[in-house]
Amino acid sequence: MKSHFNLLLCTALLALFSLNCSKKDNTTSENKDDYSKVAAVDTAGAVIGDWIIQRELADPQSLNPVTLQDATGREFSLHVFERLMWAAGREDYELVPWIAEAPPEETPDHLNYTFKIRKGVTFSDGKPLTGRDVIFTFKAMMNPLVDAAQSRQAIDMLKTVELVNGDEYTVRFILSRPYFKAIYSLSDYQIMSMAAADPEKLTDKYTFEECKDMATAQKNPVMKKFADFFNSQEANRDPSRLIGSGPYIFEKWDTGQWVYFKRNPNYWNQTAVHGMTYPEKLIIKVIQDQSAATVAAKNKEIDIMYVTKPMDFVKELANPEQFSMKKADPFEPQFVYIGYNHNNVLFSDVKVRWALTYLVDRKLIIDKIQYGLAVPIQSPVYFGDKKNFNPDLPPIEFDPEKAKQLLNEAGWKDSNGDGVLDKMINGKRVDFKFTYLLNTNESRKQTILVVADALKKVGIIAEIQTLEWSVFLEKIKKHEFDALMGAWVLTDYPPDQYQIFHSSQSKNDGSNYGSYSSPLADSLMQAYRSEFDETKRAAINKQLQRVLYDDQAYTFLWTPKAKYVYADRFKNVRWYPTPPTAYHTPEWWVPANQRKYQSGK
Repeated sequence: MKSHFNLLLCTALLALFSLNCSKKDNTTSENKDDYSKVAAVDTAGAVIGDWIIQRELADPQSLNPVTLQDATGREFSLHVFERLMWAAGREDYELVPWIAEAPPEETPDHLNYTFKIRKGVTFSDGKPLTGRDVIFTFKAMMNPLVDAAQSRQAIDMLKTVELVNGDEYTVRFILSRPYFKAIYSLSDYQIMSMAAADPEKLTDKYTFEECKDMATAQKNPVMKKFADFFNSQEANRDPSRLIGSGPYIFEKWDTGQWVYFKRNPNYWNQTAVHGMTYPEKLIIKVIQDQSAATVAAKNKEIDIMYVTKPMDFVKELANPEQFSMKKADPFEPQFVYIGYNHNNVLFSDVKVRWALTYLVDRKLIIDKIQYGLAVPIQSPVYFGDKKNFNPDLPPIEFDPEKAKQLLNEAGWKDSNGDGVLDKMINGKRVDFKFTYLLNTNESRKQTILVVADALKKVGIIAEIQTLEWSVFLEKIKKHEFDALMGAWVLTDYPPDQYQIFHSSQSKNDGSNYGSYSSPLADSLMQAYRSEFDETKRAAINKQLQRVLYDDQAYTFLWTPKAKYVYADRFKNVRWYPTPPTAYHTPEWWVPANQRKYQSGK
């Protein structure tokens, strides 16, 4: 499964950046890709038909767009649930009105946004989508008892959503404070059917004001009843509850095996330039083992796969044409990192975190494990975003001697000669031993084995625990880990680090899994969110990157190239610089005489 992000959460999009790598950018100079270039449209003679079977490492965590927390769930939910506006063109980040007729009317104080809902938009069950469904979606999300902390952070300034003069097709969002990215956040949430997802109309029985306080919500039996249902497996996996207005209908879920989506024959917007869809079915096939997945690809049992093991991409699939497949390795805006639980005494000292970073040989790992398909990074901002990326953060080289010095300065010494560093903490000798938590990703395991070997040589013992994806997510959300290796998919442009690094997001299942806390970083993130001048905002962003770098809030590792193989029968396969994925399978098509699957089989 593609790693989660944020931003997964949600809010996406928005301004084309070209890729121009250089030494100054702390990326490899060999990489000359111009990732702003997208292949020309190839839909002449396109016809509807065939299926796309896509391999994933694990089941999606959810398909409920409010509660899901992973990239695969987001990718497929976007085929089912639509937004007020989105970057429909995919070549750039320009918002295109979709459910909304036009961009919202915005008041000069940036506190009111009024959208006109397009009449004629229908859910797949034929019911009209109205402003009441918009209000329901946001009220469900704002209920603090609903598992949507990651989504709420992007609209925590939302006071209320209301119909204007009772008009079901005019919706006004009222904010408590300005947020420069409010138009993106408000536009980008996927609208759910209230009739399907809240049949008892429980959300009509509580107010947005009541959503502001956790204690108030916990005392409200209606809010608790709704949240209990909305957090349940039924609300997150049952096709009868997950009804959207999009071009595909969620059809069936066989846990650990398949998830099926079928083309919506009555889709309301299929004649739009970016509304036409061609495959009859989009299907997730779960194959946990990468070697088994590679065999499945060679046997033509799957049509597209993200190859998690770089060695398989480079060697096992070196000649994909032998298996009627093609390869692609575009950059996708994301970053890989090692995170630490800052509440753990082992990692609370910044000198220790710097030492651990000095013990990661990124060049070796990129060369030998990633096969060169990655560029090292020093911050969470995508290096292709020239407006916001800070190029002045020095690369951190592998330096065990520097690491030893810092560990010694932090009080970590081998006092009893057993080969393991230790330190007296609260009157007790503590050995420097901890466990890395990983999901079932072989490439990450190989990386941590290399890191653990380097740690051992300086007297630190690191073990590895691997968990299935959903269990891994639950553990890190509850801060039940020492250290982890993960990745964030950057679906949130312009960048906003609040969700991952603000101290408030370490509570109530927020995304600050490591409980990083810095008053300076907090103040910068808050100032950034309220700044509407792009130049000033970029300066704040660069300053924040310096703070995160100095604190080693994460050990920032690299931005990988995506590694895809896909069946060569598909036309109009285009690779994009925009999240959440580099591809958009609904626009792929197959000539009638090359179809592999037929509907009804």
